[in-house]
Amino acid sequence: MPASTPRMVIRANACGCGTPKASRCSTACNASRCSADGWPCDRCVKSAGREHRTGNLNRNGLPRTRMKLMIDNRLAIGWPGALLFAIAYGILAAISLIYTQTNDGIAIIWPSSGVFVAGLLMLRPKPRTLLIALVAPISIGINLAFGASIGIACAFTVANLLEGFIAAKIACENRGCGRFDNPRWVMRFSGAALAAASTSAAIASVTTGHAGDIVFVLSWFTTVLLGILIVAPAIVTSLRIVAGEEPVAGGKGRIALVAGFCAVTIGLTFFQKEYPLLFLPLAGTVLATYMLGVTGALAMVFTIAAVGTFAVSAGTSPIAFVGDPIAEIYFFQFYLLTMFASALPLATLLAKSRGQMNEIARRKAQHVAAQTFAHVGHWRYCLRNRTSDWSDGMFHIYGLDPKRDRAMNLEHGSIISEDNEKVRQVLAKAVVQQEKFILKARIKRSDGAIRHVESLGDIEFEDGVPVAIFGVLKDVTEHVRAAKELERQKARAEQLAREAVLLAETDQLTHVANRRKLLARLGEEIARAERAGRDLAVMMIDVDHFKSVNDIHGHAVGDQVLCEIAALGERALRKGDLFGRLGGEEFLAILPETSGEVAAMIGERLRIACHELDWAALEGPRSISISLGVAVHQKGADETFLLQAADTALYQSKNEGRNRLTIAA
Repeated sequence: MPASTPRMVIRANACGCGTPKASRCSTACNASRCSADGWPCDRCVKSAGREHRTGNLNRNGLPRTRMKLMIDNRLAIGWPGALLFAIAYGILAAISLIYTQTNDGIAIIWPSSGVFVAGLLMLRPKPRTLLIALVAPISIGINLAFGASIGIACAFTVANLLEGFIAAKIACENRGCGRFDNPRWVMRFSGAALAAASTSAAIASVTTGHAGDIVFVLSWFTTVLLGILIVAPAIVTSLRIVAGEEPVAGGKGRIALVAGFCAVTIGLTFFQKEYPLLFLPLAGTVLATYMLGVTGALAMVFTIAAVGTFAVSAGTSPIAFVGDPIAEIYFFQFYLLTMFASALPLATLLAKSRGQMNEIARRKAQHVAAQTFAHVGHWRYCLRNRTSDWSDGMFHIYGLDPKRDRAMNLEHGSIISEDNEKVRQVLAKAVVQQEKFILKARIKRSDGAIRHVESLGDIEFEDGVPVAIFGVLKDVTEHVRAAKELERQKARAEQLAREAVLLAETDQLTHVANRRKLLARLGEEIARAERAGRDLAVMMIDVDHFKSVNDIHGHAVGDQVLCEIAALGERALRKGDLFGRLGGEEFLAILPETSGEVAAMIGERLRIACHELDWAALEGPRSISISLGVAVHQKGADETFLLQAADTALYQSKNEGRNRLTIAA
């Protein structure tokens, strides 16, 4: 897909000019005028405009070198670019076919596919059409030169053209050609390569009568896939780097260090046959990815593919241990796919992570600066001629130059569109009612940043007629952010408080209500029963012979027994009842609006469930039983009386043989 037209961006530097060096600025204009206020002077602006119109500025507003100009203006725009891609396609196709004539007719990689896809991604519409027109006869001619019939040559050419078209169409449809440091676009590009290679292999096999030849189909698919995945990204990224459209991580020293290490690992791996050191290039790829980012990863994979292909063909590769030449090729193809799948996703995620870290650092710096300086300005809007006057402070709030830029009216974007109507209503009401006003809105600075502002103002009158609106504007972005943070912290504090209350009312071992929660709830239920004249029952539960469980089987098994009984108790109770642990092996159930008979039924259900539970899974006692005591609230009695009654009934159950339920008299 075509690269977007460069936009002129003038950035101030040490001299305040849009040029990279002070010496260049001094020859174009008076450098002192630039450095006085940090903004380019008129002559610099005019000079930058001429540079932009002639294509001499890159997207960063800096002058391009001669090579960068050639890449951008000739390669990506004019017919020389299409011609260069077509020539590269033909040369690489011929070399690949020569290789297949001497190596069992199977190539390792088809680089021409990558060159063609790269051309379709980089060129603009007209040169792209020219590229397709040039590649078609070149492909047919090369196939004929290597012994293919006219039908086979045309079939292969159609397959190659369609694979490039499909790859470019899927990768860039309605989105533009992305960058290989974007994880989403890398996934899209990889999917496009798979679709293109599959389609191309299907067309080539069907049209040439090899539909049932799995070796032919697999060979075509893998060579085309590797060509697109490895060669196309390397070409696109290289051209973007030369054109100044994509930065390279690291300086010359780092690049030299990585290049030396990678050269050693590749040399030790592919220029000897004694030891299969295929892990060394992987180490080099990881280092290149970490030190140089996506560029390093792509360069390393491309170099491994080129050197490894030569080594395999020359018989100097350690992959020769595979034995079978065909299996050796398939092994190396799988190795390349593994390297690509390992390196590029890691590089894109690393680039994204670094970008996010840089963004976080930038936002932090902005936040500190905003706390240090308070931006305030005043404005006046004339109702007669509908023009605005701004103070210098207003321009600085908007990130504009008061000597170069003009004050903006509401309709010219001084307020973002979503807040326009609200601001208009406030101002209109102030004019009609002739009163002071306060408005809050959002603005968009020249750098694209959205800021929250608050303005206090009044109406100016002449002879009783409103003639202007005057206001003082303050950037309150930090106040808005602080308010949002306060709300967030308040919500977090409330959540922590709820969690603290829950922890304070929950037994840590069994995760049911603890003694504090039980007694508080019991007091509430007694008061409610007194007011409404309704029943209230409590049920006290004690584990039979629990001390012997701890003594014989250990406290860990005892803890598991308590947890199981707590779970049984919660399941046995109804909605609105409360089950908890009083302490030790004693539990309590509070049963609002429940008579003694109903409470006994619930208790019996719990007792039977406990007795029939399969306790063998705990590697402890074969059976566990519980004793229960039920008491019903008597009018005028407090919680101590009620608990004492239930406790007395509980001990009666124990004295009468345990594993039973007793209702207090």
